[in-house]
Amino acid sequence: MFVDPSHVLNSIGVNRLLEFANGRFALGYDAQQVTEGDLNQALTGTPETDLQTTVANWFKTAAANVDNTIFGYVVRFNLTVAEIDSSPLRGIAAELMRYELCNNDTDESILARRKNAMQELGKIESGVIQVKVPPPASRGPVRTAAPASEFNWPAY
Repeated sequence: MFVDPSHVLNSIGVNRLLEFANGRFALGYDAQQVTEGDLNQALTGTPETDLQTTVANWFKTAAANVDNTIFGYVVRFNLTVAEIDSSPLRGIAAELMRYELCNNDTDESILARRKNAMQELGKIESGVIQVKVPPPASRGPVRTAAPASEFNWPAY
């Protein structure tokens, strides 16, 4: 819902995602390296090999974790896809995906990015950052009265 594979590929970068994937799966697959083609096929297409299927499942699990985290913060807003696309939520999702996919979750820069993303979610939840324009509050029926005019109609 909030995680878009192509946006994550563009935000994090193919080389960084390859670094994460190879760090995680190279040992389990007899030092077989995940290539850019494997990564693109796994994330944007239908996986064809066991390695691609593993990468796709790894990404889907991380995406589900990120989607659930963000959904917990914005559930009360009932956002549409267009509202999600025009909000900062896609960028926040990419930052949280960086943390979910990384090999070293003690990396200072990744932890700082995750912390900033979580702070933004807190601001969205509290209303400091608006992701949806609130509907106008109705105070009851609108009453109109004849406008008072000081124009001298008979003299006209």
